[in-house]
Amino acid sequence: MRKKIFPLLLTLLLICCQSATESVNTYGYTVPDTTPVIFAPDVISIKGRLEHGISFTPDTKEVAFGILDTNDFSGIIYHAKKHSNTWSKPTVFEPLQGESVFLPYFTPDGTSLLYAKNKTTATNYITDIWTLDKDQNIWANPKKLKMPISSLAREASACMTLDRTLYVSSNRGENGLADIYTSSPNDTAYTNIERIDAISSERDEESIFIAPDERYLIFSRFTTTTNSPDLFISYQDSDKNWTSPSPLDIPITTLLWERRPFVSIDNKFLFYTKMTFKESAMIESDIYWVNTQQVFKPFVYRPIPEKTIKVGAETTIAIPADYFKDIDNEKLDLLFESKNVDWATFDKEKRILVMHPTEIGAFEFTFTAIDAYSNKTSDTLKITVEE
Repeated sequence: MRKKIFPLLLTLLLICCQSATESVNTYGYTVPDTTPVIFAPDVISIKGRLEHGISFTPDTKEVAFGILDTNDFSGIIYHAKKHSNTWSKPTVFEPLQGESVFLPYFTPDGTSLLYAKNKTTATNYITDIWTLDKDQNIWANPKKLKMPISSLAREASACMTLDRTLYVSSNRGENGLADIYTSSPNDTAYTNIERIDAISSERDEESIFIAPDERYLIFSRFTTTTNSPDLFISYQDSDKNWTSPSPLDIPITTLLWERRPFVSIDNKFLFYTKMTFKESAMIESDIYWVNTQQVFKPFVYRPIPEKTIKVGAETTIAIPADYFKDIDNEKLDLLFESKNVDWATFDKEKRILVMHPTEIGAFEFTFTAIDAYSNKTSDTLKITVEE
């Protein structure tokens, strides 16, 4: 176990030590604020061309993105490298030239490229998950990920954590909808896969991005049968449970299609694909990017269970320091609210809730965490008072 943990910690340390300029690939353009803008116009996002999904290597020296053919929607993956802070012109990725391939994703350890590839030439919709390996700075050895990762159904996209846990979108379920599945390696093989029930719904979920440390997951969901897909985020709490997914705010969420998320290695920028349709025909598809200040919000990391206390007896509850967490804010302001109750007080400095209940019944107290960008998240603590 020690041998497995050390490389993971070393990789995390190297990632954390990168500077902002190393982890942001600007292509010479001014970085955006909280309003999304087209990424690298006329270089990567070209008007009239259908770009679809983007990924950067963890050392930020390579980029790959997909392009859809306007006639049959087959896919091509383009690739570029950075030399002395200058990017090469994107060209068709040579190891996958002549294939119909989609949605490249560089793994966070930098050793593999995941992508989707057609099962047959009959349709460009039904795909499996494939991988390329990097050996001595050369991408080679394409191979299909076997069962249970690929199946007889459609696996649209895949991503991976630092410990090589896979997250895959697939419509292998009985209802035929796309859901999100996860698989952890047993030694080096993937032998089991399970659906993430907390995230999967009665709508399609796909276009996934998992944080390298598995703290959050961003994905695309069709919100209704008539609305276009939007981006949602879910966080993992202290018990490894996924929080209820929340849609990203306007102006990221629009009436257009938002799909294919990717977050820079420092968590500072979200990249995604925005697609425009006219009379059911896709007329534009570009890569956008945006600062994540309004993407990441406080979330309940260590939930406080419901409590039953005695009337007339003083009761104290220590509020955990990690009750709430935030991806890009270590320090959160914590507020307390108790409507119509005068027997409960919160010592903010000591993080202790003190109660001297004078009545019997069920009560709710609200804690609200606020980050440095004024993002707020509230949670309710339920207290039952008995005789």
